[in-house]
Amino acid sequence: MAKKILIAVDSSQASLRALAYVAMMEAAVIMDLSVVLMHVVRTVPPTVRQDMELRPQSFRRLQEIEALNLAQGRKVLERARQRLLDLGVDQERIATVLRTRRMGLAKDILFEGEHGLYDALVLGRRGLGKVEEAFMGSLTNKVVQHADRLPVWVVGGAVNSCRILCAVDNSEGSLKAVDHLAYMLSGNQECQVTLFHASSGRTGGPSREMGSEEAAGDLQEDLNAMARFFERARADLIDAGLRPEQIRLVTREKAGSAWRAIMDEVRREGYGSVVLGRRGAGGSFWLGHVSDKIMARLADAAVWIVG
Repeated sequence: MAKKILIAVDSSQASLRALAYVAMMEAAVIMDLSVVLMHVVRTVPPTVRQDMELRPQSFRRLQEIEALNLAQGRKVLERARQRLLDLGVDQERIATVLRTRRMGLAKDILFEGEHGLYDALVLGRRGLGKVEEAFMGSLTNKVVQHADRLPVWVVGGAVNSCRILCAVDNSEGSLKAVDHLAYMLSGNQECQVTLFHASSGRTGGPSREMGSEEAAGDLQEDLNAMARFFERARADLIDAGLRPEQIRLVTREKAGSAWRAIMDEVRREGYGSVVLGRRGAGGSFWLGHVSDKIMARLADAAVWIVG
């Protein structure tokens, strides 16, 4: 089944790492993948442009600036395309899109992502330099916050592992995350996937003293609900073509916050990709809680935000 992803690129180290991650996943994990590279060209601010258009000499200078920006944008795209070729991606699977900034960088990227029938949008997380921080810091946050209909993959650092962890709870958001993962992995009968649940020992309501009869009942209810969820998620992955032995189900009772439990599991087992639903159990937003903290702290891994 053909898949298509959009990678927003600039000249930063963060972009190069995002390209390397996609090339690794295309080679070993995601079958039949096409890649579209997108760069948004800087423009002269509208108020400045209006003033420059009034005088012939300034207008010629404006045209020179715009031509230079377009030329630089084409170079950025060509370098990104060549990087993918060097990493083994077939040239027939690579396309490029050059856009002039209109609504703002984040909005322009999201507009292309949501109207171009893409299966995911890929961004590199901030690097070490100020230019990288400007493009891949605040930009990434804005895109993730507003990408309601498009999964966003945020690549942080150099990812070397193809292992995938999908963190789930008994929620609609987690089902969407599993559905996206199943679609992207369809046709691969080799990769390994872990469905991971950080159990609190209760399903909601006020905290109860550990060891009490009520706490034991809550824990059993949580385990039963997750057993049903795991079975449904497992069936979705198998329907996508994965073999049962490719799927691992893990539940750990967390001592603290869910995001810490997930990060501990990722670091302990060496996962390179973490898949999260945008909304958690009870309709609460993971974004700003679990997802945001993991994206900000997890090094050398990619975080997929779905929902």
